[in-house]
Amino acid sequence: MLKHIEKYLKEPYPYYHGNQQRLILLLLITSVLSFGFSYFFEPFNVNPTEHRINSIWILMIHAFIAFPIVYVYLMLLNKSLKNDLNWTIGKELFHLSILLLLIGIASFLIRDFIYLNPDNWSIKYLREEIRNTFLVGVLILVIVLPINLERLIHKHTTSLKKLPKHIKKELKSTLILIKTSIPNENFELEIKEFLFAKVESNYIEVFTSSSTGIHKKLIRLTLKELEDQLDSFPYIFKTHRSYLVNLNAIESTSGNAQGYQLMLKECSNIIPVSRSNIAKYNSVYSTL
Repeated sequence: MLKHIEKYLKEPYPYYHGNQQRLILLLLITSVLSFGFSYFFEPFNVNPTEHRINSIWILMIHAFIAFPIVYVYLMLLNKSLKNDLNWTIGKELFHLSILLLLIGIASFLIRDFIYLNPDNWSIKYLREEIRNTFLVGVLILVIVLPINLERLIHKHTTSLKKLPKHIKKELKSTLILIKTSIPNENFELEIKEFLFAKVESNYIEVFTSSSTGIHKKLIRLTLKELEDQLDSFPYIFKTHRSYLVNLNAIESTSGNAQGYQLMLKECSNIIPVSRSNIAKYNSVYSTL
């Protein structure tokens, strides 16, 4: 049982928090829904005689207090996150749980401003605020996330089944000069041997395959610059913002919640196809 849980928590999951505008919109929608839920359903017992301010304002404060906490937390997380491909359902659950805990603590700290109660600073109310926050957030933690995970896995695996089973043609030997910002670092690339290129800090790593094995070359070039120099080869495709791949080198493909995963011939690296690139990937791959 524990092994199944551990495996489930390691399932890849999309990282939705990187887009600032989308994050602000999502937080606004969540705050409005939280207010509406508390206003219409009154899930928690209240004592109006303890209110310092109107109950509507209390609901507004509780609904919108999460906004700055979640925004600051996720902005800091964005800065510290080096690779969102390593994001999993377990990490998503962990960080959302931390956020619910912080929101519960914040709700406790503002009690003196909205409630007339001599026990505002008691452990009892700290536990109560944290409990109430988790009761509201449990919908996301145990219902929405698992359903979305399964939905995305099903969507991407189903999409894969619609792709044709191509037998890739043998590519002709083509040597192309790759120009870098430093002329003496220019190099010749045999397209037939090219596997993929990957962003690595301010460089890119270019992987090739020959009779002597897999080779890696570190060059001072952006992925976009390399893509532009290889744009005459339709089977060289940008699958992800950090990856450029030779589609003729694909051995097999699988799907997960983040998109597709490509396994290349004689290469242990797994190449991602991001969700935003799947439609274009399907179109290009189908024409090979």
